[in-house]
Amino acid sequence: MHDQTGTADDQTGKTVSARGGAGDIIRAYPDLTAQVEAVASGDISAVELLQDSLALAEEVGKDAGVFLCRFDEGAMAAAEDADRGGGSSNAGTRPGGMLAGGPLSGVPVGIKPMIAVAETATTAQSQVFDPTFHSGQDAEVVARLRAAGAVIEGTTSMAEHAAGRPDPALSFPIPRNPWDLNRWPGGSSCGTAIGISLGIFAGGLGTDTSGSCRIPAAYCGITGLRPARGTAPMDGILRASPTLDVVGPMGRSARDCRLLLDIMGGSDTAAGEGAAQRHRLHAGDPNTVRRVGVPSQVLESDRIASAVSTAFSRALVDLVASGVDVEYVDLPIIDDLIATTMVIMVREMFEVHRHTLCTRWGDYGRSFRRLAVLGAAVPDVVYHRALDAATPLGARLDEALSGVDALALPTWPDSAPPYVFKGGTPQEEWNLTAAFCATGHPSLALPMGFDQRGLPLSLQLVGPLDVQNPHRGNSVILDIGEAFQTKTDHHQHFAPTDPRARVNAIPDPDDGIADDGGAFDRLPESLKKLDIPFDAADIATLHSLSRFIGSLS
Repeated sequence: MHDQTGTADDQTGKTVSARGGAGDIIRAYPDLTAQVEAVASGDISAVELLQDSLALAEEVGKDAGVFLCRFDEGAMAAAEDADRGGGSSNAGTRPGGMLAGGPLSGVPVGIKPMIAVAETATTAQSQVFDPTFHSGQDAEVVARLRAAGAVIEGTTSMAEHAAGRPDPALSFPIPRNPWDLNRWPGGSSCGTAIGISLGIFAGGLGTDTSGSCRIPAAYCGITGLRPARGTAPMDGILRASPTLDVVGPMGRSARDCRLLLDIMGGSDTAAGEGAAQRHRLHAGDPNTVRRVGVPSQVLESDRIASAVSTAFSRALVDLVASGVDVEYVDLPIIDDLIATTMVIMVREMFEVHRHTLCTRWGDYGRSFRRLAVLGAAVPDVVYHRALDAATPLGARLDEALSGVDALALPTWPDSAPPYVFKGGTPQEEWNLTAAFCATGHPSLALPMGFDQRGLPLSLQLVGPLDVQNPHRGNSVILDIGEAFQTKTDHHQHFAPTDPRARVNAIPDPDDGIADDGGAFDRLPESLKKLDIPFDAADIATLHSLSRFIGSLS
């Protein structure tokens, strides 16, 4: 068994499912809702489900880098309690128990390690973390999942502190795309998306700053929601960018994301029958006619890969078949929306890590530290202008939404790229997920097919922002997503699980970076003034990245 106290995932023996090979039970009950119903009805036991999950994790999860820490003993105790009809959850030192027959009773979930769990420190997959942060306690959203009966299987791998790519020089698991282990799974909620795609667990939690739930969902072929700002509490969750951060559910389907969100966003910690009732009340009505607007600027853009354009056109046909009316809308501000989010994100990320970047520079991964310190190059006036711009830009986004219920566009302009380091530029591709973060609007990523290489492609739905009732916008896009998924089966596909698949080492981020002796002199003064021991690769990369910051100003 893996240490319940949260040591790094290491193989100490193979757990064998009571009913056959690894994944047999999971494939019979592939999504969160089906697993909840199967455990509640007695078709399977919570222990059998967890055993199957652990067997699959041993077989394919390690190469894919699903887990940062696994809590096998505590999870098994919680599953046994669920089979007995209640008892204490795997809450580590946190007192309390899960409700018998709760809406997630006996079902395993994964948690991104930006989110506190009682079993282990909240490390954000970094050597630089505060061991006292929410120590021995669950974040409020995790406490609500436990109270609803969820079995916390472990913390999942992620991009360090929610930005950049993994540094192979560090000892952390390398998250890999389950459809091709030599491709990037998307960040930063990597492991949660990978685990769902492989079937190791059917649901989990991520955080989303500029796309961190939706990009991994897109690349890994699952469903991920960035809820409207204010939907779920952020207590016990590390911040990357306080203005932009939200916590969101990830699952195989929109229906699963709704179930998780109803519990996460509930008004009390004891999310038992009340949460189940909320789920029933908020479920999509198949007879409701919704209207979806497609921004013409996206549809006509040459920045979208041809395979994505083709799949998106088919997705619009499927939306119509699901009872949705589709029309075209004008959204000329999409690049302004993206730039506003990126300015806020990089500046606030630097402010969060300002002290430790200066005092523990070498302890951070190279990709993260170079992105984070970039925020020092954002002048105060540019940062405050971006904050001020979010409100009028949100109003113009609301204008585009005024005649429709939601917007539809691709989640990302291409499928998952090869696992290579391209210099760390945050905006090499058209970041369509970032467009809706500074304004606080909800958006949902849904599988919409595959490209010619068999890699997943994704549809993004953007809902209205109702500050007084943030659940309204979430419900609108979840309704449309559920209707879409009744007419398509893209979300039902599991990623390949061949344990013999070849796994290449990921490239070193400094490979191919030339030592330019004059690059330091060309850095922005705000970076040169920092008391940080930049090496030649740091300087060369920062010189390139600072040009990107200049383009946002």
